[in-house]
Parts: sequence; structure tokens; C-alpha cells
Amino acid sequence: MSEEEAKQLLEKYANGQVSPEERNVIENWYANLDASRKTIPLVRKVAIGEAMLQHIQQAIADQPSKKSYFITHWIKIAAAIILVASVTFSLWKLNDQQKSPATQITASTKAGERKKIVLSDGSEITLAPLAKISYPAKFDSRSREISMIEGEAFFSIAHEEKRTFQVKLPSHLKVIVLGTSFLIRAYRANPHVEVAVSTGKVAIQNKSILLGTLVKNEKLQFNKATGKSILKVVQQTRAVKIEFAGATLQQVIQRMEYTYNIKILLSDKSFADLKTTATFNSDQRPEEILDLICSLHHLRFDSDQNHQTFKIYK
Repeated sequence: MSEEEAKQLLEKYANGQVSPEERNVIENWYANLDASRKTIPLVRKVAIGEAMLQHIQQAIADQPSKKSYFITHWIKIAAAIILVASVTFSLWKLNDQQKSPATQITASTKAGERKKIVLSDGSEITLAPLAKISYPAKFDSRSREISMIEGEAFFSIAHEEKRTFQVKLPSHLKVIVLGTSFLIRAYRANPHVEVAVSTGKVAIQNKSILLGTLVKNEKLQFNKATGKSILKVVQQTRAVKIEFAGATLQQVIQRMEYTYNIKILLSDKSFADLKTTATFNSDQRPEEILDLICSLHHLRFDSDQNHQTFKIYK
């Protein structure tokens, strides 16, 4: 339902002109208002509330003279007031939540110290000596964002399609990922900020400008003084564990596609539910991993000439 349609329906309800079906829509919406408020956009709530308030003010100014109509009319107004109050309360709660961000935690390391941080989504960050980060105790439902204040850290980010992970860096840089592993070096005394990708893919922005999209074994070096960046291919990055504990073949495929930036197809959809328990690491080639997994399930695979698309078959 559009915003305009919602306004018209509420006006019809207050005038007693709704059909039984429309009345159910309004009353069900009111009954479930608290559960719905998290998904209804704030702008739409404000618009609905303002429209209802205007109608109440108009109704008070134009109240009829006959007693029976007067009573009926004020019953309608009372119903509208209840709805306005409910919307107002929901808006207050929503604004209160927005003004009270999750508790921020600052973690740092001393000289010679390394520390592993596990975030609320299961992502892991390993801090090198003299590093410092800030992160929320719990991520909200829409995004995941932390700040890299100083030093070097290795990130292993839990993969989520609908919630990106962002790392804010000095010099207005930002690293945006969906789920991958990468290294960041951002020392204040160093004129460069470096991001090197071990698995998956990341995008790096300077304010709103995209500096580059990196995949496995690529590194971006950003000069803080000049604002220029250089993309390099590195021979080797830090290997990460790729572990499957009773994962379905479909889950294995999704993890491998993201880790190696490849495409894997199944010739038969029934293969998708086959379970796999095994441990690998990102230094292994995808062909090696697929060979072992297919052997477990008595399957085979082949690839295109570029080794970017693989097909699993019987």
C-alpha cells in the first residue's frame, strides 16, 4: 500500500465510509502496530500521523449540531486519536532507539602483544602489536561497521548477503565487504594505508569515490598526502582456514565461490543436500578442494579454460 493510499484509507475509516474488509485492514494494523513499527519507514509514519491529526482538527472545527451525530462523530475522533497516539509512541520509541546507538568498545594491543577479537556476528579480528579498533558490542539489523583507529589487523568476516561489513579508516577511507578475509595496515606515522585481500572481494572508497575492488592476492596502497592509490598483485597473503562441519554441498559451493571468486554449478539439484565435513585452507587451489569433496560423494567435476567456472556431475 502506498503512502497516499494509506492516508485515504485512514480518512475513510474516521468518516465511517470503509468497507468491512478495509476496516479489518485498519484494525489489524493498529493491533499489530508495535510489532510492525520496526519495518514501517519513519517518513511514512510521520506522513500518516500528520494526515490523521489534520483530520481530527478539521472534524472538531466542523462538528454537527445534532446530538446523535455529535456522539457518533466524537467516537470516530476518539478512534483516530488512539491511532495518532499509537503512532506518536512508536515514533518516539524509534527515535529513542536511533539516538541510543549500541555501546562502543575500544580494543588495543601493547608492544609485542597480539589479540583476537570476536564480534557479535561471529567475525574475527586479530590485532597486531600497537593496534587499536573501535566496534559496537552488538551490530544493528541493517549494517555492520567498525573503525580502525591505528595499526595493523587481520579480518576474517562472517559472510552475510544482506548486511555489508564496513571498516572506517583514517583519511576518509572505507573498506566494504560481504564476507572475506583481508589485512589492513594504517599506522599514523606511515604515509600509506594498505589493504591486502586473502580471500573474497572488497571495495575501497575514499569518501564517495571508489578507489578499487580487490580480490585474492591483491593489495591497494593509498598515499595519505597525495590521495593517490596503487593496486598491486602480491605473491602470497595470509592463509585462512576453510572449515566445513556437516555443511551441505550448496553451502560449500557458496563459501568457495566467495573465497575464490569463481562459479560452481551442479548438474543435479539433488546434490545440493549432500553433507560435507572437512578442513582446508585458502592456499589450496579450488581444484584441489573440489577433487577431495567430489571424491567423498562419488562425484566428478570439470572446469572451463580459464578455471573460473566449474561443474559438478555424476
